[in-house]
Amino acid sequence: MDDISDRGASRSSPRLSPAALASVVVGGLLLCSWFWISLAVLITGLSSLPALGAGLLLLLPWMLGMQLAVRAERRRAVAIHRISVIVPPRRRSRRSGVGGWLQNRWFELGTGAFWKGVLHHHLAILVTGAFAVASLLLLWLGWSGWETALAHGPVELGELELSRWALGVIGTVCLLLALLMLGLGALADRGLARGLISGSEDDLRGQVAELAERRRGAVDAAAQERLRIERDLHDGVQPRLVNLAMTLGVAKAAIRQDPDRAERLVAEAHSEAKSVMTDLRQLARGIHPAILEDRGLDAALSALAARSRIPVGLDVQLRSADAPPLGRELEAVAYFVVAEALTNIAKHAEATAAGVSVTAGPEVLRVRIEDDGRGGAQVRRDGQSTGLAGLTDRVRATGGHLDVASPPGGGTVLIAVIPLPGHSCPAPALPHPTTQEAL
Repeated sequence: MDDISDRGASRSSPRLSPAALASVVVGGLLLCSWFWISLAVLITGLSSLPALGAGLLLLLPWMLGMQLAVRAERRRAVAIHRISVIVPPRRRSRRSGVGGWLQNRWFELGTGAFWKGVLHHHLAILVTGAFAVASLLLLWLGWSGWETALAHGPVELGELELSRWALGVIGTVCLLLALLMLGLGALADRGLARGLISGSEDDLRGQVAELAERRRGAVDAAAQERLRIERDLHDGVQPRLVNLAMTLGVAKAAIRQDPDRAERLVAEAHSEAKSVMTDLRQLARGIHPAILEDRGLDAALSALAARSRIPVGLDVQLRSADAPPLGRELEAVAYFVVAEALTNIAKHAEATAAGVSVTAGPEVLRVRIEDDGRGGAQVRRDGQSTGLAGLTDRVRATGGHLDVASPPGGGTVLIAVIPLPGHSCPAPALPHPTTQEAL
């Protein structure tokens, strides 16, 4: 996500740190430069809109610059004033590349949080700049008072004569007032940040609801995984272990009377034991594949594609310069999304080919699986066909979402969007016209 939400920042009492005082000084510099440039560009752009929309040439760069300024203000509020910034969810583009980036910028312009951030940016510059200018004037008066006291001696103002000591006191008071102005400017800056960009109770409720949804997804995904393991053990491994025990029991009974038969039975038991060990390794791979731990997501997905019964085209791009590390949990989620999707394609889709694309960007990990099968896939929670439901819950537990587009006869496309560490992924921007979910 483009914005920052520091849930760990404390709402402690105001602190006049050196960084907060320096921020007031920077506000004074911006008041003398950027503030008036921004207002001039905005007013000129708005006034030029009737001229065949020529003002858009000024307004579009201005709005993009404001988006950067709003993000910078939120980060400054967290870093300097230790304010917890709550950024409400907003619509996100499903596109990738430049088109998706431009659409995200457009969606951001339609949020109230953005325009409140723009207002805060200009008000913060105006308020802190005013305090900074006042502090500068007081600093000049204090310096002049001390300079006059030390260099020129008493000063006569009409019938009033100011001694060296009086000039020194005036200079000291002005210097203290200059520091006081910086402190008041920092407090005013903090107050503006808390009032305009820290977030409202509605934003906090939205975040709580989102976290509750993610927790429910994690619980549902864990329950589905537990049922899968129980089913695999009960239907697969347990009967074979029972058969192994019976074979060894028969061999034990026949070892004295029919050694040849006992030898054959022991050989069968030995072969069955090795086969059961293979099944257990496959089961363990379903819990967390060893290759994923040893060689990473790229190699694990390549192994999945190689084992698939239908041809799979694989495109994995995880080494983007601006992409943060995925982490073990996110890699596991992406792996199981691809594994379950390929399993469903092989069992139900009647497809002749499939494609898997995994791309790590600066904010999200996007996993896309498509096939040319018969389509008609649905997310079911009826206890019969729950594979897609389990994937939906697993992705939802990370804060992401899974979209299923599967028109009958038109193949199936699964798109999982998983937020990377330090980012969040709101709900889909718009419901997909072919997404079906049977509850």
